[in-house]
Amino acid sequence: MSAGTGSATSRIHILGAGAVGLLFAAHLRQAGHPITLLLRSQAAVDRFERQGSRISVINDWVRAHPSRRLLLQPGEDITPCAVGGIQAEDIHTENDRQGVISKLVVATKAQDTLQAFGRVRMRLGAQSTVVLLQNGMGVFEAIQREFYTQTDNVPAFIVGTNAHGCLRSCSDEFVTRHTAMGSCTFATRPAPAACGAPDSALELVTALTELPLDVAVVNWSDLHVQLLLKLAANAVINPATALAGCHNGLLSPCDAPTMPGFMALACAEIAAIYARAHPHLHGELSAHAIEEYVTRIVHVTAQNRSSMLQDVASGRPTEVDWINGHLVRLAHQHGVSAPINTALLALIKLREAASEERQSPS
Repeated sequence: MSAGTGSATSRIHILGAGAVGLLFAAHLRQAGHPITLLLRSQAAVDRFERQGSRISVINDWVRAHPSRRLLLQPGEDITPCAVGGIQAEDIHTENDRQGVISKLVVATKAQDTLQAFGRVRMRLGAQSTVVLLQNGMGVFEAIQREFYTQTDNVPAFIVGTNAHGCLRSCSDEFVTRHTAMGSCTFATRPAPAACGAPDSALELVTALTELPLDVAVVNWSDLHVQLLLKLAANAVINPATALAGCHNGLLSPCDAPTMPGFMALACAEIAAIYARAHPHLHGELSAHAIEEYVTRIVHVTAQNRSSMLQDVASGRPTEVDWINGHLVRLAHQHGVSAPINTALLALIKLREAASEERQSPS
């Protein structure tokens, strides 16, 4: 596929070249959109250009597909799908040398988002649209507090939730493995009354809905419920698997007979927090509804290693402050006891500190 320069308003910038960012960049480019990866250094830009300015996606999900897997021979490797013609920029280059960003997809880890967003903030304006794709909750609010205390020149924001399983290749930083076929849901965050949505918002939403990733666009109120359910699943699955060092499937009652008790208690605690913080959603966020959702996610992602497990195994900071930490803060705000989430938060932070101590020179 040829590069094609594309106009400044048609180009989509991807901030965060991890597994999720690479997956969306590859599919958007394959659909014909001009794409620019915003990378963390000039050295990363040089590596990307040396390997052909392309992203490869390995569709491992076909191994579990009821019909697609029948086309594979036993032990057969899946051929990577390579997508070329992608540009890359160093995020640290001076803003006035790079130009305005019309459409930005932010796929950084939650704990890295504020710092990364600050690098490109001056390239965004009222005609820009930003898509946020982070685990946990509170990133949108943190960006508003940090960068947009005034209501002028604020981009439109779209928040998304991604249920696709993907891992970045250990051997090639620009290869992503699409391990489980899931779905994505997006909603536009309500803007100040005086601000209408820019053209870039509709254009970006249209581009996303045309991707073969089971994409839906809903009202913010509907997505809010999905995000709260996903937060609950992440708050149970991620720290438990990170501390145990196991795949998600080992949290299943069939494989771990003691897990139902832990899961029921954790989900009941989260439901109690939600009941105080979001009383109008109590029917949709009952302890039973949350436990049912978490159990289903464990089953669907049984072969996956959670992102928190991957982070602790690699000695990287985790997103726990935006997952269990968000729930603990919410509990404190509303006078709810949260001993399980407080303990999980403390244990993961201890694990992070231990990793940092091992990596530091003696």
